[in-house]
Amino acid sequence: MMMLKLTPTAIYELVITVILACWFLATILCQFKETRVSWFIRYKIDLFNLIPLWTFFAPHPGKRDYHLLFRDKISDDSYTEWHEMDITEERTFWSWLWNPEKRDKKILSDVVQSLVSSIPSYREKTGNLNLLMFSTPYIIVLHAVSHYKRRTENCHRQFMLAESAGYQKETTPSLILLSVFHQI
Repeated sequence: MMMLKLTPTAIYELVITVILACWFLATILCQFKETRVSWFIRYKIDLFNLIPLWTFFAPHPGKRDYHLLFRDKISDDSYTEWHEMDITEERTFWSWLWNPEKRDKKILSDVVQSLVSSIPSYREKTGNLNLLMFSTPYIIVLHAVSHYKRRTENCHRQFMLAESAGYQKETTPSLILLSVFHQI
């Protein structure tokens, strides 16, 4: 019979393999939220939140597309046309390898969604949206809009958030938020 010699390297590899196998098994078990095993692992064993929960499209999948538009005030009664800022991007064949604008677009998209989700609570608490202008998502969106394709150094800009029903291109977007004019 052949004896397996346990070297420090072999012991190290065995320990790491067991730890990773247990982590993988715990990850699989925790994907099912409503079981006693997943509850026990999540709240009793996983003290550092190392077990991921992969709910890519659930429980609330995205069903709406948001559009961020802006216009400039030229004079007291004259405005430019509405221009749309791209908050999403078209995927190209090479975007998996080279996509330098991905983070900026993702941040702006997340902030727009955060702004949209905070509108009902501002409406409920105050009855209007005046205090929304002081929220962090509003200020970030205003900053992005203010620095996007400026025509002149000193102008007033207004932005609008609209939503459409995802892939249904025949529906017209509905207005969510219309800002006041801000001097930029």
